[in-house]
Parts: sequence; structure tokens; C-alpha cells
Amino acid sequence: MSTEMQFYVNKVVDEYQLLTFLSKILDLKIESLNYPDIQAKAFVMINEYAIGFPMDITISYTKGVSLGKDYLSLARLLAMHYQTLVATDLPEEHPDKMNPYCWCVAEPTGYLVEMTEDLSDVEDREGLLLNNNSKKSLTTVRKLA
Repeated sequence: MSTEMQFYVNKVVDEYQLLTFLSKILDLKIESLNYPDIQAKAFVMINEYAIGFPMDITISYTKGVSLGKDYLSLARLLAMHYQTLVATDLPEEHPDKMNPYCWCVAEPTGYLVEMTEDLSDVEDREGLLLNNNSKKSLTTVRKLA
């Protein structure tokens, strides 16, 4: 059984540098299809898109593996390191958590906001396109490590 964290990054970053950064931040060996590592405890899958956030990063790991960071802290670290927006799931206690069109977005400053998807052109679209006019301060933020 595996667990996943998913992030949409608002720019394309180098895969090897990303794996190196994640391995260092999480203190864990991480692999991808292009960079296999038999000692890896986590696997990263990357997709690129032509619309909206151009890169989707999914980190998969088994339940027994501790990443040492939650997904919100990791989103903030990615946003600050790459100086770009990083979208991920809303916090568990957020009132809109179950709404699949609401996202938590980490800004390059580390500040967290909430935004909704731009659904104006949904037909056969892949990737994540957010509505810039929907940006507002995150209403529920627990203390992050």
C-alpha cells in the first residue's frame, strides 16, 4: 500500500535537480523512471502540460516511510526554492477540503493562499489552470513545521 503527495509547479524544473532537492529536504533516497535508485524509499512521477501549471509532481511512498514533512510544508519549500507558485491539496481541516476544484497554493514567499480552478474551458484539458481572481488568504492554516 502506498501513500501519495501531489504538487503542481508553475514552471518546469530539471528532474535530476528536483530529485536531489527532495532527497535532501526529506532526508530520503528518491527515484524516478529516468533516475532509478535501488535504495530509494520514495518514487517521483512527473507530468508536463501545455496549459496552466506546466509540471505535476507526485511523490509515492509506502506507509511505513516517514517523510518528515507534511505536504503543506513541502509545497512551501518547493515554492520558495524554485521561486514559483506550487499548488497542492487544501489542509485536512479546511471547510472546502472535499471540493475538488479548490487548491492550496504556496507562493514564493512561503505564504499560503487558496484558489479555485478556472473551469471556463474544461473539455479534454489536462493540467491545472487556476482562476487568478479567486485568490484569497487561506482561511484555515495550522502551525507548519
